[in-house]
Amino acid sequence: MEILSIGEKIKRCRVYKGYTLKDVCGDKISVSKMSCIENGKIQPDDFILELVSSKLEIDIEYVKKDIRDQLKDNLKNFNSKSNKDKGRFLKYNLEYAEEYEYYDLAFEFMHKLFNYYLDIKHTNSCQVNTARYYNFCRKSCNEKNKLIYYMDIGRYFYKENEYFQAASYYNNVRKALIDNKSKDYDMLSNAIYQEANCQFMMKNYDRAYEIVIELLEIIEFIDDGEYKARIYNLLGILCIKMENREFQNFEKKSFELCKDNLTLKAKFIYRYGCAMLDTDIRDKAYEYINKSISLYPEDIKRNFVDFILKVINTLIKMDKISQAKELSDKALNCSIDLHENVFIERSYYYKSLIMYREKNIQLSEMYMNLSLDILIKIGSKNQIYERYMEMGNLYFEMGNTTESLKYLSLAINLNKKI
Repeated sequence: MEILSIGEKIKRCRVYKGYTLKDVCGDKISVSKMSCIENGKIQPDDFILELVSSKLEIDIEYVKKDIRDQLKDNLKNFNSKSNKDKGRFLKYNLEYAEEYEYYDLAFEFMHKLFNYYLDIKHTNSCQVNTARYYNFCRKSCNEKNKLIYYMDIGRYFYKENEYFQAASYYNNVRKALIDNKSKDYDMLSNAIYQEANCQFMMKNYDRAYEIVIELLEIIEFIDDGEYKARIYNLLGILCIKMENREFQNFEKKSFELCKDNLTLKAKFIYRYGCAMLDTDIRDKAYEYINKSISLYPEDIKRNFVDFILKVINTLIKMDKISQAKELSDKALNCSIDLHENVFIERSYYYKSLIMYREKNIQLSEMYMNLSLDILIKIGSKNQIYERYMEMGNLYFEMGNTTESLKYLSLAINLNKKI
């Protein structure tokens, strides 16, 4: 993984093998010139690289690769890294790309790092890097990078539940692509889908439907069957909310495109169930949600826990406390096994809500505090503010005025900084 300049590679290998500069140079190269090559002051000619590679018995293709070439190779090899190594790998390469002013590569590394943080739910790290990301975008002087940046910022705001801001970024991308008559159907379809999804989250169902229905005009240009399935899934959900009779048609198409992907199908069934909760067919909601739980595969623990935590939250809202409690115990154990603080925090938080519903106030307080301890380390200011408010209300209901005032004061002080 280590990135070295051509000169650094030569010097490191020479020293390792115990050669002096004169040993390597012989009568073919001047010692002063080789010293300049090792110190990066001049670039070596091909004949020098061939001579040095032969003398030091190292692969000439390895020696020839400069910093930029190595960074480009590392970009290609990113997906082969394990999840625990990806963050460190990207930050290491990003520093080199920035130092050597390869802003096009710095942008690509930051794009991957930004989305890595979003994938592992470290939105605070995204917030810290937003200005730096924009700087790379500007310096890369690439119009498409600007749209990629907008898409990523939209995703960040969506993760932060700032749906109006997210929709605005996606809308900017959609308009830019349409105005330029772009044939980048992947980005266009993603921008349309995400903007519609933001409108859905804001409960603007009619507007969301108007936006997402546009995708049917270009769906033949979308090669990704899974993505097509997601489009039909969103259309189906909107039909539920709008009492549109097309629901069953879109539901059928979404399931057909899932094929053997049980994970995706379970997610769709769960989303259909959630959509039914506030409608005239809410009696079917629990049936759908239960079916999604039984269908979701447990082989990839991280994905399973992420899904189950969403289900637990829904079950608590539905007052299915017994089932939520059983699943929360399972989620907590898996989260601890995974050493995933985001999941552990959520598990503690939901257990606190469950204990509160069961009138076990002491345990509710304990789990809430365990959750808060982790959230302070990994959460955003908005998340911590909301939790302080919850803690203040919890202690108020417990009759503990001192603790209630303490957390409400913390919330007020933090709100001034947001």
